[in-house]
Amino acid sequence: MPLFPAFIDLKDKRILVVGGGKVATRKVQKLLPFGAKIEVVSPRITKELQRLFLAGKISWKKRKFLIKDLRSAYMVVVAVDSIGLQRMVFNYCSKRKILCNAVDSPDYCNFIFPALVHKGDVVIGISTSGKVPALSALLREKIEECIPKDVDKLLEEAYRLRSSMKKGKRRQRVLKEFLEKRM
Repeated sequence: MPLFPAFIDLKDKRILVVGGGKVATRKVQKLLPFGAKIEVVSPRITKELQRLFLAGKISWKKRKFLIKDLRSAYMVVVAVDSIGLQRMVFNYCSKRKILCNAVDSPDYCNFIFPALVHKGDVVIGISTSGKVPALSALLREKIEECIPKDVDKLLEEAYRLRSSMKKGKRRQRVLKEFLEKRM
């Protein structure tokens, strides 16, 4: 069954990342532009995560995961190879109604990371509902080719136009015509 796409405000939300390897690094990099407070728990982390930690962009607990790490977490990303740890963290998150993604283990996820096209406030998520992430990535590349390079500027212009008009069919028509001329 397909998963419902939802865009979530992560600003100032605490996101726990269990693991400090390459996959954890990619997930952290995807999350950073959205303003979350990211905390990594892992005995070791990649050089990129170390750089982000030293720059104050993420926090790091240099140790193994503990159940208490889940306190006040809004979302958890489990980026470790251990299926047992993935299952355990997912089960604890499920009991606490915390969003959880165990990387590459759809059975231990209550949400998945889409392939993202991200240009300013324009964000497009592509998903195969966890079945074939490689297809999502390929579709992302194709979609990126179709999007104007200055789409973020176009968005701001359209937003100003929209804000200057009253709600209604006329505003919808004017915006559609404005955007069609520039695409």
